[in-house]
Amino acid sequence: MSMLVSNPFRFVLAGVLCWLLLLTGCRPEPEVTFDVQGLEVTPGFAVKDRLKTNEQWVAIVHVNLFQTAMPANELYNAARVFESIGDQSIAREVLLSNFFNQPDLDLMTRDEMLDDVEGFIDETYLRFYTRFPTQAERTYVREFILNNPGMTPELVYMSFALSDEYRYY
Repeated sequence: MSMLVSNPFRFVLAGVLCWLLLLTGCRPEPEVTFDVQGLEVTPGFAVKDRLKTNEQWVAIVHVNLFQTAMPANELYNAARVFESIGDQSIAREVLLSNFFNQPDLDLMTRDEMLDDVEGFIDETYLRFYTRFPTQAERTYVREFILNNPGMTPELVYMSFALSDEYRYY
């Protein structure tokens, strides 16, 4: 008989424990909210309105060409070029010419560029403008490269680095 009494007692005890677990373990989840700031999304060719300083331009163009940061002493010397030459556009051309004449600059050949013109165009736009080209830009640059036998990656990079868009953020 004690066996019969203990079995119902076990069922009652198990039921009470289940209810206690359910009551203590089933609390409503707290309401979680996230403060999301609005972000205006504009096309990749949106207006860039912050002019880079000469030092920023030199440092960024060095990274775009060499894929490494420019040493501080070289950046200081490059800034002196801007001070010594009155015309800022000529100073940019002089600095770019100096960069393109450095032996550690590894540029692809014209044949390598022509092997994948579309990839080269995308890579160049991303490298210099941090965006993909529009279809009109892609078509124009592709036709310009294909119809001008003297066009090399160096000249394409130089034209991008000297463009108005590249001077702005």
